[in-house]
Formats: sequence, C-alpha cells, structure tokens
Amino acid sequence: MVGGRARGRRWWARPEELVEQTRWLFCGLGVLSALLLLPAILRTAVPATALMSCATIAALSLLWIRRYLARRTSVAGDLGEAALLAAAVALCDPSPIALGIVFPSLWFRSVYGTTRQVFAQCVLVVVGMIVGVGLWDVAPGHVGRGDVGTMVGCVPLVLATMAGARHLAKALFAREQGQRRDAVLSELGRALLTTTDRAMIVELGERAAREVSDVTPGLATSLVRATPAGAAVLTAIGTWEGSLPAFLPDVLLPADPPADGRPRPLTSAALDAAAGRRGRWVAIADPTRSGNWLIAGAPDRFAAEGVPAVGTAFTQVALALINSDAHRALSEQARTDALTGLANRAAFTEAIEEAAADPAARFSVAFVDLDDFKGVNDERGHAAGDELLRTVAARLSGVVRGGDLCARLGGDEFALLLRGVHGPDAAGLAERLVESVAQPVPVTGGPVRVGASVGVAHREPGEDAEQVVQHADVAMYAAKAAGKNRVRVYSAPVPAP
Repeated sequence: MVGGRARGRRWWARPEELVEQTRWLFCGLGVLSALLLLPAILRTAVPATALMSCATIAALSLLWIRRYLARRTSVAGDLGEAALLAAAVALCDPSPIALGIVFPSLWFRSVYGTTRQVFAQCVLVVVGMIVGVGLWDVAPGHVGRGDVGTMVGCVPLVLATMAGARHLAKALFAREQGQRRDAVLSELGRALLTTTDRAMIVELGERAAREVSDVTPGLATSLVRATPAGAAVLTAIGTWEGSLPAFLPDVLLPADPPADGRPRPLTSAALDAAAGRRGRWVAIADPTRSGNWLIAGAPDRFAAEGVPAVGTAFTQVALALINSDAHRALSEQARTDALTGLANRAAFTEAIEEAAADPAARFSVAFVDLDDFKGVNDERGHAAGDELLRTVAARLSGVVRGGDLCARLGGDEFALLLRGVHGPDAAGLAERLVESVAQPVPVTGGPVRVGASVGVAHREPGEDAEQVVQHADVAMYAAKAAGKNRVRVYSAPVPAP
C-alpha cells in the first residue's frame, strides 16, 4: 500500500497521470480477465484442480496489484509471473483457455521497464506456455495430452501482441515525458521572469536541465569548452553510464558559434562510450560566452525527443543572462555620474544609509566644493570645465582608500564616504585632498588652478545618515567662510550654560 499512499489516494482510485491511468487500467483488466475465467475453470475441473486454479489466479492477481502499487517490476516478479502463467496453462481444460489471462498479462507488463526487459519477459511467458501445455496431463482430472498445436501456434500472436503493446506504451511514455518537460520549461520561464541575479539564473537552469533529464531516461547533456585540441568538459548532467572524461579529443567545435545559431550534429566515440550506447548528439552554442557549447544526446528516438527541451532551457537561461547583464549595466549607469565615472548622488545616498543602518558603525563624511570653478567655466568654456572636473575626480579617487566611496553630487560638488575612519585620520585625508586638488590642472588652452573647501563630519553614536550629511555640509560652508581651500571638521555647538 506504500505506493498508493505516496500518491495521496486510495490504491484502487483512478490516477491522474496518463501512464499511471494506463497501468491502472491494464492491472484492472488483468484481474477482471482472471476472475471471468473462474466459472469456465470451475465447471470443468475436479476439486483439486479447481482449488489449484483458484490459488494460481489469486497469486497472479496479487502479483499484478503489487506491481501496480510499487510502480515497477523485478526479476523475481517476472519469473513468478511466467511460472504462474505456466501453471494456469497446465490447469485449464482446455489449455487455450489460459490465453485469456496471458494476453492481459502481456499488455500490463508492456508498460514497465525497458524494451529489452519487456521482450525478455515475453520470452519467459512463451517458455512458460510451452512448459505448461507439456505438463497439462499431470494435472488431476486431465485425460490425454494438452493442445500443443494451438499453444505453439499462438506464439507468433503473443510476440506480435507484445510488440504492439510495447510500441503503444513507449508512445504513452513519450507523451507523458513531453508534458512533464513542457511543465519544467514553463516553470523555468516563470522563475526567470522574477529574477535578474546571475547566480540564481544559473541555478534555475541547472535545476531545469536535471529535471528534464530525470523525466527523460537516456538523455545525457554536458557543457563543454571548445579548444583547438578538443572539448574540455565543464559539467555533465543526465544518464551517463560510464565516466565522462574531462577532455573529449574527438569533439572539435569552433570557438565562435555559427551565425544561424542552429544545433550542430556531431559524432563522438568518447560520448558514445560514456553513454553506454551510440547516441544522436548535437552541440548548441552558448550565446553568452564564446567557446562554450552544450552537448546533448540520447541512444534512442524517444529519449532524443528530450534534446530540444534541453536546448530550449539552455536558450531561455542564455537570454535571461543577457537580460541580467543589460539590467546590471542599466543599474550601474543609473548609479554612475556620466561625466566623471564616479558614483552619483543616488548611489552616495544609498551607501551612506546602508552604512548608518548599523548603530555601531564608525564612518566619516567629507563634502568637497571646488573654489573658483565658475571662473574656469566662464573664461575657458564648459569643455575646459568638464576636463577640470574629470581630473579632480581622478585625484580624489587616488587619495581615498579602496573601501571608501567617492561621488560627484552635481556641478562642482563632491562627497566622500570614509568607512572606518574617524577623528584625526579623516581630517588628515581631507587635507591631502585639498593639496591634491590645488595642483595645476592641464586643460585646453593651458593649465588652471582651483581650490577645494572640505567639510568633514564624524558619525557619532545615535546619529542617522541625514544628520551626518547635514553636519558635513555645515562644516564645508564653514571652510568656505574661513577663506576657502581648507578643511573644517564639524563639532557640535556647546550648549549655553
């Protein structure tokens, strides 16, 4: 009953999945066919034979139900089924009556396991039929010999029935696999619409590839890197019976993808060996990274139908990564000053609010306003003013440390977020800023000089970002009022007694 409970319903209830519905139907038809044979068996059999026939039919029915609940079969189950069918042939009078349960048994067995396993079981059933008819005269109440001719004559029909049943079963498997692959791709598409994070996109893509491989037995995929000597394997997903080597010398792929973007058919003994059988392989170029290719393939036609699904997932992920890069570029552009390449006012505000979110964080803010910049703009023109701003921005960036943030707020105003710097260290850094800016700046028409008034504020316990910014602004205006080209550090006014 474990299998039935795992599906969250009573075991005899009709399932929703197409393949499970077929298995449920074939199991029910097998049991029903066996029960419908009982009146004919009991009418002609002696008590001992009738009892053994009832036991055989009951054992067959339980075996079929067990197979349905387990959703798989086993070698022991196949051997047991063949032996019970042989017993049914030996006990029925006439023996061809047993064909009424042989054929439902074949149909039910066709929807489990591989094609090779199904036909191996078919051979076992045929052997069981022949053995059973040979033992027919041993059963109590049987006189003469079993109908060997009829049973042997039915062997081609048994084989044809199994071939037809297996073909239909594989078509059912392919259809259900296609539906499940479509569901995976649909879910991947929805998930990719909700994120622009590269790591998450890659994780979603790998998960989808594994899910497609899980629902498509035999499908094998690998991400490789093209080199002049072959393909270097980066990742491998799916059904690889052997060990996929780290390098495939017989897979030669161009570094640049084809212009049409279509999958490229290829043959590879190394891939065939790792897959366990000769496969139908294609290579799909990675549009996001030159030289990277996705190799996908399968050893049979039905598994090969999963290759387009893997290719679609690969393309979806590639497009999402391209979109992520574009989104990140736009985000960086929205946070960057176009003239100087420094962070802009929005990025500076976000950074200082993030720093102030930690009540224990110690940092300082420096506001820098260029002195006499308007004169350069008026005398030399805006082009020279832009050259001056770019040079000053480079000098400011050269003075601050790697973990600090230098931003242009607009016009000739700059701001610095000095993380972990407090007291004299921050004031000393501001003095170096003033000295650096005061050096002559080469611009069109000859060098110019400007100064810098710098106001510094240290974050005190309990202060928020807005307060620190206001204090730095006050200190900067104090520096200008004191004669420009100098530094002032904000100090809280002393309360009147």
